[in-house]
Amino acid sequence: MKGSHASAPESGFFPESGLESGPGSGPESSRGSSPDSAFESGPASTGSGSAGGYGPAGPLGREATWTAPTAPTASTASEAASTGPGVPVPLTGQISVAAMVTLDARQTVNLLQTLSTLRSWVDAQEAKAVTHLHDLIAEEHAWIEDLDRIHALTASEIGPALHLPERTAGSLLDHSELLVRDYRATLTALEDGRLSRPHAWAVLGEAISIPDTVPAVRAGFEAHLIGLACKTTVAKFTRQAQRLREAFHPESITLRHQKAVQDRRVYLDPVQDGMAWLQAFLPTEQAAGIFHRVDTAARALQGPDEARTLTQLRADVLVDVLTSAGPAGHPEPETDTDANGSNGSNGSNGSSQPGSSGSSRAGEATAFWGVQAKVFVTVPVMTLLGGDVPGELEGYGPIDPETARKLAGHAPSFARILTHPFTGARLGADARTYQVPQDLKDAVRVRDGTCRHPGCNRLAVFCELDHTTPWSHGGKTSYSNLASLCKRHHLFKTEGYWHYKQPDPGTIIAISPAGETYLTTADPPPAPPPDLPPPF
Repeated sequence: MKGSHASAPESGFFPESGLESGPGSGPESSRGSSPDSAFESGPASTGSGSAGGYGPAGPLGREATWTAPTAPTASTASEAASTGPGVPVPLTGQISVAAMVTLDARQTVNLLQTLSTLRSWVDAQEAKAVTHLHDLIAEEHAWIEDLDRIHALTASEIGPALHLPERTAGSLLDHSELLVRDYRATLTALEDGRLSRPHAWAVLGEAISIPDTVPAVRAGFEAHLIGLACKTTVAKFTRQAQRLREAFHPESITLRHQKAVQDRRVYLDPVQDGMAWLQAFLPTEQAAGIFHRVDTAARALQGPDEARTLTQLRADVLVDVLTSAGPAGHPEPETDTDANGSNGSNGSNGSSQPGSSGSSRAGEATAFWGVQAKVFVTVPVMTLLGGDVPGELEGYGPIDPETARKLAGHAPSFARILTHPFTGARLGADARTYQVPQDLKDAVRVRDGTCRHPGCNRLAVFCELDHTTPWSHGGKTSYSNLASLCKRHHLFKTEGYWHYKQPDPGTIIAISPAGETYLTTADPPPAPPPDLPPPF
């Protein structure tokens, strides 16, 4: 590594450690579960240290050492049983960091800078390794002429190994190949620690937007981008790079906009507590127009009796616009109007209810009228009767009991699946024919939630049902022999690249082309929470 902080007296690293052994501080350090490689933090102690993490037993009062592993190990006993012995890891060396309590402010800042340099070096080695893996897979499957197929196979190998969704693994592969094959100057800046990975990826994002018609122009643009990125944050760099791009780009912005608009799309990103982000990639004027319309309507609802914030009102208006008058043609609920022509519900009576705007307060079921796709809602029986056990929206996670009852009772586009009030077991049936009956399809898809290939997050409702043991080999059309696989991974299984086993219903063992084995289990259905002792 070309960084010079390894033996600096103010770096926080012990001089004898150096940074040449740094690559292991990347993926393995985040797992920290291997007995052969670990962060050793001084003498073992069962104490928790003094307040704030200081003291001999606290994390800030101990030295920390990372030693390169001799072989990878499984993170769990079940994974170890299914994966078998590992192979040697091509990493050597050791890195040690002094106890934080011994460092002053200047030394601590220097340590942060040195760790950032180390992290960048690790990211550069990762880019090389990912690219090399792609080349190995391409060489092993030389008869495959479709480069997209090789790319997909490589991403399917990387994702489970690094615990990444396959789309993220594909993005890592794309950026790694660009760095190693086409943008060597950016790779060098990353390896030297002058750029972080977010900065390097931002440079790539701008650099690839210039057509590769004149190599000298592309190289000059890349050099300018690196110079900008080394001096500022990613956000500021992006704004500066956009202006620089206009000076270097040979095409007019009109032509580029016509091409860019073809990539318009909408994303749904589920998060915690029954919430999700809805994102749209649209032409600027359309996105600004939508926001302005929502913002204007939200501001019109503000008043002394309105308890919701402007941010909450914008969200509620958006929901009303998109769901309260869907293609099913449901009318808006009728509301009383006072003598002044204003809606009677605009007063303090319910106006501050979160998750509903003025048009939906009189009829809460309207919040679901615009939803036309079939979505599975798993609802414990006792929840329908007023219990407090959460339900589950297929592919998105837990939802509160009240929402589960509303969806099960008022939304015709949602398919309700009941579970046993004590065991949480779902209803289902096996079939004696190859064709999977609808109730069994529903049960398997709700059980799986997503494609069962490790790292794939495609919703099961959009996946194909696969006989884990093929029907032609004696496999049954049963709950214990069916699994959801997206079209791509179903194809990989059919063509013999990936192999799957299902020892228990919902437990999938996936074997990659490289021989790596991964164990995945389906999420359990909603069940009553265990009895816990009172906190006091």
